[in-house]
Amino acid sequence: MINPSQELVAIGVTNCLGPFLGAYPATGSFSRTAIKSKAGVRTPFAGVITAFVVLLAIYALPAMFWYIPNAALSAVIIHAVGDLITPPNTVYQFWRISPLEVFIFFAGVLVTIFSSIENGIYVTVSVSAALFLFRAFKAKGRFMGRATIHSVVGDHILERTDSNREDRKEPGSGKIPQQPEDSIRNIFLPIDHHDGSNPLIGLEDPYPGIFIYRFSEGFNYPNANHYLDALTEAIFKKTRRTNPTAYARPGDRPWNDPGPRRGKETADHEARPTLKAIILDMSSVNNVDLTSIQNLIDVRNQLDKWAAPDTVDWHFTNINNRWTKRALAAAGFGYYSPDPDDSGVHRWKPIFSVAELGGADSAAAAAEARENKHLRQRSAAGLDIEAAEGVKAVEEGDGSSEDGSLDRKLAYSEAYGGREGKRVSRKAVVQGLNRPLFHVDVTAALDSALANAQRKSH
Repeated sequence: MINPSQELVAIGVTNCLGPFLGAYPATGSFSRTAIKSKAGVRTPFAGVITAFVVLLAIYALPAMFWYIPNAALSAVIIHAVGDLITPPNTVYQFWRISPLEVFIFFAGVLVTIFSSIENGIYVTVSVSAALFLFRAFKAKGRFMGRATIHSVVGDHILERTDSNREDRKEPGSGKIPQQPEDSIRNIFLPIDHHDGSNPLIGLEDPYPGIFIYRFSEGFNYPNANHYLDALTEAIFKKTRRTNPTAYARPGDRPWNDPGPRRGKETADHEARPTLKAIILDMSSVNNVDLTSIQNLIDVRNQLDKWAAPDTVDWHFTNINNRWTKRALAAAGFGYYSPDPDDSGVHRWKPIFSVAELGGADSAAAAAEARENKHLRQRSAAGLDIEAAEGVKAVEEGDGSSEDGSLDRKLAYSEAYGGREGKRVSRKAVVQGLNRPLFHVDVTAALDSALANAQRKSH
């Protein structure tokens, strides 16, 4: 038995639930939409006209449409949907963008032609889902190496002193170009050059025993083991155990860590550095789950045994989600863990990234306010401002340029609890004082790791 309203109910339910998932609106037969496109329809108001024509055809003109040949109706539909067939140049463009999806495309077309439309949809959706899951489960992280790059304009390499030269002007403008302050800077590229960077650029770990590891996809249950297995495998190959005699008895060793044979200490083993720090670039991680964090905790414990009696410093950069940061902090990451049997915690050197608050509280605004106040005071006293140039009174709390170190600025800054009334450059820590191992970028994390690498065993 055919229910005439079944299609209308299905379309209505689809349009009610589809917007919550970002789906396209369902309008029934696609051929009618193709005919509208062929006729040059540009606005949704065409649906009103279509509804009027359909009602007129059903209730007023059914006898006239009865004698229209089916071949004529088929010709109209075929002519309308003819442009929907993918031309060869579009398929070639698909091949250049994503070759794997071209195979999925042809599989769906062949199954649709020789089987049915439903089976074609099932095949394409299933294969696409399998491809997505494979990429998610087998996501590959990259070890990053540091490279020094220079900015080049034409055939001229910009040096740091070039930004202050008066003789370099833009052609035809008479103006000195605004060059960056630091034209020589460090960047971090995958060591294996699988990102397409120039393989002639030699990349290596930034420091013996310090590794920079970047996640390529999210860090969740499906790919956590794959990520961390690759991380630990590379670390074990490039480093050595800090204390080879950490196990009192041979039976205390794990089954997969036999250790060196008796009387056969290899020189290669001793030449490798000890593990000091790991920097995780989480720029592609939006959120984490319980399984991924637990796996990270297990790897931390495993590597701490590898580096014993030292501990491994875990630095995190480019965390984009505050809940991810909260999860890592709850798991014990983000701050320094003292070495076992080591009371010298004072040797730890925390390095923070600070930034000006900006606006009226910026250093430029504070300097301008001090200068204006100084000028007003000199004018009120009847003194010659030009004669007094170079002799400026320093207000209480304002240090000279020689004393403008970061520690002094932070000590007098209101952002750090300084006394009110002192107009100084207001700065604030970007990531927070209680989590010194959360950094804004890889450079800050590497600076912190290098500053504390010397306290590790060699």
